[in-house]
Amino acid sequence: MDKNQQRFVADALDLLNELDEGLMQLEATPFATAPLEQVFRTMHTLKGGANMFGFDNIGQLAHQLETIYDFVRQGKLQVTDRLISITLNSFDKVRSLLQEKDFAKITHIDALKESYQAALGFLHQFQADSLTSFSAVPSSEGMATYLIQVKPTIAITEDGTHPLIFIVQDIADLGPTLIYLAKKENGEIDYWNICISTTVSQPELESYFIFVEDESQVIFTQIAFTNALEDEKFRSYIESYYRGELSLEELTVMVSQFSTQSSVSLDETEIESAGSSQKGDSDTIIKVSKRKIDELLNLVSELIILQAQLSTINSHLNAHSLNHVTEQLELVTNRLRDTSLEIGLVPIETLVTRFKRLVRDVSKTLGKKINFLSEGTETEMDKDVIEVMAEPIMHIIRNSIDHGVESVEQRKAVGKSEYGSVKLKAFNSGGFIHIHISDDGKGINPERVLQKAIENGLVQAHDSLSEEEILKFIFHPGLSTATHVSDISGRGVGMDVVKQKITELRGSIVIKNRIGQGVSFQIKLPLSRSIIEGLLVKVAQTHYIIPLNLVEQINRLPYESLNRDNHLNKTILVNEELLPVFSLSRQFHQDRIPPKTADVITILANGRKKGLVVDRTEGKIQAVLKPLGDVYRQQDFIAGSSILGDGSLAFVLDPDRLFQLESI
Repeated sequence: MDKNQQRFVADALDLLNELDEGLMQLEATPFATAPLEQVFRTMHTLKGGANMFGFDNIGQLAHQLETIYDFVRQGKLQVTDRLISITLNSFDKVRSLLQEKDFAKITHIDALKESYQAALGFLHQFQADSLTSFSAVPSSEGMATYLIQVKPTIAITEDGTHPLIFIVQDIADLGPTLIYLAKKENGEIDYWNICISTTVSQPELESYFIFVEDESQVIFTQIAFTNALEDEKFRSYIESYYRGELSLEELTVMVSQFSTQSSVSLDETEIESAGSSQKGDSDTIIKVSKRKIDELLNLVSELIILQAQLSTINSHLNAHSLNHVTEQLELVTNRLRDTSLEIGLVPIETLVTRFKRLVRDVSKTLGKKINFLSEGTETEMDKDVIEVMAEPIMHIIRNSIDHGVESVEQRKAVGKSEYGSVKLKAFNSGGFIHIHISDDGKGINPERVLQKAIENGLVQAHDSLSEEEILKFIFHPGLSTATHVSDISGRGVGMDVVKQKITELRGSIVIKNRIGQGVSFQIKLPLSRSIIEGLLVKVAQTHYIIPLNLVEQINRLPYESLNRDNHLNKTILVNEELLPVFSLSRQFHQDRIPPKTADVITILANGRKKGLVVDRTEGKIQAVLKPLGDVYRQQDFIAGSSILGDGSLAFVLDPDRLFQLESI
C-alpha cells in the first residue's frame, strides 16, 4: 500500500469505531435524529475514502448500507435489531480486512461478499415490501446554497491524479454548481471557488475532504437556504465575485438585497480564518507515528541522564555560575519530560466503544439484559498500555456477564431490576491509574473457590485462609468455579493471563466481593513506565529509588531508637502515630557498621502508612527506568533500575510489593 492508502486505513479504523458507537446509540434510541445522522455521515465518509483510494469492495458495501440508512432518514424504514446486527457484523468484517497488510487481500472481490449479500438482501426485502419507486435525483425541497473555497497546500496540476481533483468533480455531481479554477503562473492549481446548491448538508459536504485535510485548506459558508443558483441574477453576482469585480462585503450586501427570503451569512472573518472548517479555540489534533514518539521519549531519557551527570559534576565543582545553568536545565528537562510523556497518552474512552459492543453481543447471546456504565474514561494512559489492557478488561467484563450477572428471572426472584449493570470506572491517584470493573450480580462464592482450590491441590482442607487469600486462587491457571462451560467462558483459562498481563505492566489487581450484590476487580497501574520522579536513598553502598508520589514524610532518628536487643522494632512512634517499619538492609542482607542515625521514610502503600528504614536520603531525582538483568528479574519488589549522574546503578523499588514480603 502507498502512503495515502495507509493513511486511509488508519482513518477508516477510527471511523469504524465511530460507527460502532453511533450504531449502539441508535439501537438504544431508534427514533433519535443525532445518532442516525452520525451513522449516515460516517458511512458516507468511509465510502468516499474507500472509493478514492482503491478499496472498491469496502466502498460498495458502505454504499449499500448507506442506501438502507437513507431510507431510515426518510422515515420509510425503522431501525430494527436485525438491521443493527447486519451493519455491525458487516463493519466487523471491514475492520478485520483493514488489519491485513496485504492490499490484494483487502481488496479481493470476494472478501466482503457475504456482508454485501446480507446488506443487499435486506435492501431487496424492504424494496419488495414497501418501495414502488426510487429516484436518486434530489428534489428542490430542503436545498441550500454554499460557497466552498478549496486551496491546495501542495503542488497539484489540473491533469494530475491527486484526490482533490476527483473530490471537486464529485462535489459538482451533487447539484447545480458554478466552479472557478485559479492557476499559478507555473500552471499549478492555486485554488477553487465552488458555489453549489444541493440537498446535501454541510457536514456531509465537509466529509468529502476528510482524507485530504492535511493537503488543503477548505472553507465552507452557507449563503442561502434555497436553490439560489437557479436565478440568473444570483449567478451573475457569484461570477462577478469570482472575477474579482466584487469584494466579499459587496457580495454579501448584494445577495442579502437579492432575496429577503434567504438567510444569508457571509462572515469575512470566518472566510479569513485558519484554513479549515474547524472554528474556535479547540486543540488541533494531528496523528503522529508511534515510532517518532518512542524516539522522542528515548532522547528525553538520554537528556535526563546527561542532566543528572551535569548536576553531579556541578556539585563537585561548586561553581556558582554553573548552578544557575544547571537549575534552568533541570526545569526545562522536567517540562520536556512531562510534555513528551503526555504526547503518548490517550484517554481510556478510546476502548469504551469496544467494551459497549462486547456487552451488547454477549448479553444478547446469553439472553440477559445488561447496561454498560462508564465513569472517568477521560483518564489518560500510555497507548501501548491501553492496547495491552484491552484484552484483560474484556475478559473480566465477559466473565461478569456470563457468571456474575444473573438471568432476568433470577434477578426478579431476588428483588433486583431485570437489567443488570457492568461498570468501568477509571481515575488517576497518587501516580497510579486505577481501573475498577464491577457488576451488580451475585458475587463470587468463596466456599466454592476454596473447594476448587483443594481439589486442584493448591491448598489443604485444614488450612485457615481469609476470604482475600481464597479469592486470589481465581488467578491460578485452570481454576474455574463455573457450573457450566460455554463458548464465552468457564474453562478456567484467562484470569491467570489477566494477572500476568497486569504484573508485566508493574501493576496489581485485587478482588472486592459482596455475596448477592456483586464483585469489583480493582486494577492499579503505574502512570509512567519509563520516567519517574523519585527519592534517592542509600543503604550501605547501594542506592535505591522510591517513587516520590508515595512519600509522605522523612524523619531522621537515632539508630539505637529503632532497635531493641539488636533487632529492628516492628513498629515505632512517629509524630504520635504508631508506624509499622521495614528495613532495607535486613531485606537485602547488607552487612555494614550501623549508622548513628537513620532515616524513616513514611510511605503510603496499599492504602496504609508504613515506614521504610534507610541509612540516609540523598534527595529528589528523575529516574529513567531501565530493564533488570536476569539476577533481579524475579524480585517483584524491584520495578527496574536507573543510571545515576556518576554512572552508578540504583534500584527502583515497588513499595507495595516490598511491604507484602513481611505483611506489615
